[in-house]
Amino acid sequence: MRNVIIGSLLLIFSLANAQVHRFYYELTYKPTKNSITTEKEMMVLDVGKDESLFMPYKQLDYDSTLTAGIRKAQEMGTDVDATFMTKKPPVISYRINKLKNGKLRYKDFIGMSEYYVYEENPNLKWQISSEKEKIGVYNTQKATTEFGGRQWTAWFTPEIPIQDGPYKFSGLPGLIVKIEDAGQNYLWTLEANKKLNQNIDTNKLNYLEFQMGEAKKISKDGFVKRMSEYRKNPMGQMSQWYEDKDAELMKKLKEQETREKQKLNHYNNPVEL
Repeated sequence: MRNVIIGSLLLIFSLANAQVHRFYYELTYKPTKNSITTEKEMMVLDVGKDESLFMPYKQLDYDSTLTAGIRKAQEMGTDVDATFMTKKPPVISYRINKLKNGKLRYKDFIGMSEYYVYEENPNLKWQISSEKEKIGVYNTQKATTEFGGRQWTAWFTPEIPIQDGPYKFSGLPGLIVKIEDAGQNYLWTLEANKKLNQNIDTNKLNYLEFQMGEAKKISKDGFVKRMSEYRKNPMGQMSQWYEDKDAELMKKLKEQETREKQKLNHYNNPVEL
């Protein structure tokens, strides 16, 4: 117990002095509704003094690679190397910037070229239980809530006095160590943490924003509507641009549309219903 207390005090001290403290969460999820198989993704929660940022680790690598290629081309006055732009984007691409006032900014792609941001205040209603459990090295306590059409059970640790956690979840008197929905579609588990000598703004922008500017503002309802439209007709806008102009190009677009529809059909089980 003494070692846990000392470790917690050291963590509190490091959070007060480090610019960013990063927590690594392993996400295990069912990509398809009623799937018996799961996929995994490493996510990161960067906690700063007044805000936090949650995103996939692969997105950080993807953005840094493309941003480096764009920056190099700009400095040399040349076109961007095509090899950078053909790098396969990660399946999960959202960024969630949580602020101390309870609001958050959610950024995500729709397709390859549409990038949006909407604001939200989830205002989660937590029911804290007296039930406790040891998860890894952490002494945790149980809490439940409803969000996004799912029932969630979280285990938080007062040993890390950060009212935050994975995805849009926050507001408990301690860091969320584990959270899962009742249907076992999504499970986040804290795996590791470390200090970073950087500002939290470092990873706020993705490569498109670096190249072209901020994401387009939209309401959450507007984003959901546009995503629904895209799922029905993923190549709609592009097909209109090239209709009856280039038969070979249209053939390639149709092939790309088939691949995109297959991907969308596979990943059809979002966190929020």
